[in-house]
Amino acid sequence: MSEDGMSEQALSIEGLMEETPDTEVSTDGPGFLDQFTDEATRGYMERKGFKDVQALGASFASLERMMSSGRVPLPAGDDDTEGYARAFAALGRPETAADYGFGELAGADPEFSGQAAEWLFEAGVGKARAAALAEKWNAYVGEREAAAQDAFEAQSQADWIDLQREWGPRFAQNTETFRRGALTFGLSRQEMASIEAGLGTRRTVELFARIGEGLAEDRFIEGEGRSGFGMSREQAEGRIASLRRDQAWQARWMAGGADEKSEWSRLTKIAGAER
Repeated sequence: MSEDGMSEQALSIEGLMEETPDTEVSTDGPGFLDQFTDEATRGYMERKGFKDVQALGASFASLERMMSSGRVPLPAGDDDTEGYARAFAALGRPETAADYGFGELAGADPEFSGQAAEWLFEAGVGKARAAALAEKWNAYVGEREAAAQDAFEAQSQADWIDLQREWGPRFAQNTETFRRGALTFGLSRQEMASIEAGLGTRRTVELFARIGEGLAEDRFIEGEGRSGFGMSREQAEGRIASLRRDQAWQARWMAGGADEKSEWSRLTKIAGAER
């Protein structure tokens, strides 16, 4: 076959291929999902099952209808007060802050509890969520208060041990002086507990012991039946009776204890005043 013949045959075969009606034409090209270059968006489309633009458009149109009907109460923007009100209501926010009804918060006064309810209402917190927050708050405060009380009691016990070791044989006398100093001001147990909580046990005992000692040393005003700080004959007589039952104090007095003899002298002077 000539070279020209080969060319003619080749051209003839090519022509036959173009004209054959049964020839398949390639349709390979990017599909619908291939249009989305962002992997996250493409993954979302695959999960939603969108196969073409028509399916995506139908879904968007459905969403628009739902939003326009109010079935999805989303605010249109930061200034959409009514939209936020609808959304908060859908999330369970009550009509007013008072409707939360979680009562007082532990460790807080009623005014603060009411203010906290207002804050929760403004933030759009649902009633169930507010109750859960109040419960968490109360548990936290309770744990903190219990821990603080345990620490205070441990420190108080340590203070008493230190005072007993420091005062030695004068411990009973000094604690009685402390009691007398506290009673002189008419303080209740609750008031003394508040002072102790603020100053600590050691500081409180030492302070009122000095006050009591000052009362005992104060000059007795003859004819009035009481010291300048208010120790009456009855109080002196009561203290004398108490000391007579205190064997440890009596032993120190018999051994020549200067503090004991000084106290006894003051008490007998007050108790023996003319009525």
